[in-house]
Amino acid sequence: MVDENGASCVKSHSLGIRIQKKILGKMASRSVARHFIDDDAGKILDALYAFLKEAKSEVEAKKLIKCIIKIIIKLGILYSNEKLSPNEKQLLKQMIRNFSKLIMTLVTFWEVAFSYDEQHLVTQLRAVENTIITIITPHLTSKSERRVRFVFTTMTDSVLLGTLFRPPPEDATRFHSPYLDVLAPILRDYVFGKDPETAPSNTNNT
Repeated sequence: MVDENGASCVKSHSLGIRIQKKILGKMASRSVARHFIDDDAGKILDALYAFLKEAKSEVEAKKLIKCIIKIIIKLGILYSNEKLSPNEKQLLKQMIRNFSKLIMTLVTFWEVAFSYDEQHLVTQLRAVENTIITIITPHLTSKSERRVRFVFTTMTDSVLLGTLFRPPPEDATRFHSPYLDVLAPILRDYVFGKDPETAPSNTNNT
């Protein structure tokens, strides 16, 4: 049995975690995110924000980036406070591996002309989404789940993906969109680093 003091400590600890999640959720912005993710990941957020601002609107871009940041923050709090079960920790590792594969797929679409495969990309995005939902459902509210659904519903939209990957119809000399020329090198650096021996060079960027 847990004594009265022990029960009080557990309750205080749980309350502290809830307060952290609430405060950090309210603070979420692209600059705050850098306290929880590295600089390279921050560059991905900035590039994604710039693309969404042009492809959709500034309001929608801010909303989506804030949702991504809140997801990162809350997953980080769950992990750092040892709230994830061993199985959930394994799922988190799996999600990170799936995300890395997703990034490599995006880079391949940039590196190899006419390689864009929307169905394959959407399948990978949904795999990441479903794993995140499985991890957070026992710990967070339905609002967090809706936030995750919103992010991935937006990012799997066929029109948005076409804007990112397909060349503008008025420019027959391009293999893909100019937006991808901005985002893909950042993603490549995130996966391969700055080492020219490991990072492939793009030969089809126009």
